[in-house]
Amino acid sequence: MDREVKLEFQRDLFHSLGLAIPIGYCFFPKEVVLLGVLGAMVFYVGSDLLRLFHGGFRRFFYRLLGDKLLKDREQKNLIGSSYFLIGAFLILLFFQREAVIPALFVACLSDIAASEVGSRWGKHRFRSSRSLEGSLAFFASASVLIFILYPGPFLWGMAVSLVATLVEALSVGVDDNLSIPLVTAGLLHLGL
Repeated sequence: MDREVKLEFQRDLFHSLGLAIPIGYCFFPKEVVLLGVLGAMVFYVGSDLLRLFHGGFRRFFYRLLGDKLLKDREQKNLIGSSYFLIGAFLILLFFQREAVIPALFVACLSDIAASEVGSRWGKHRFRSSRSLEGSLAFFASASVLIFILYPGPFLWGMAVSLVATLVEALSVGVDDNLSIPLVTAGLLHLGL
């Protein structure tokens, strides 16, 4: 397995830990999930900020997790997982469960699908790290997830899948780990 593909796979395994949130929300009340996400966010984002601004903690952090798992843009910015936790907290706070659960599954699983397909089979590249093949994988998986999990109108759900795909493919200035859950949950909420 190519070194970059292997690194992307390791990042995706780490990213899959975010599935605990929508799975937990399927079984526990909103308040319990919100408290859990808030605690994880404070700890994780706090550690991430310490990594950025404290040299001693940065060395400890890289020894513990390794700096190879971080993307270039994450070396001097928050890690994608920090943005994901912030986004998860915000959508849990403001949107209905029927919009939040599919949005979080899309943010986790469709992003992983795009990453895996794009890094392994992506031939038609744009924006250097994105590929048409990865975007198609994102759209296909988002469509299936929303079809299965979203109780709102079918066509609205498919339109949201397309918008989420465009947000993932074209996100500029805002980390897609934040923008995907916010946009997806917000639009799904409007369709309920």
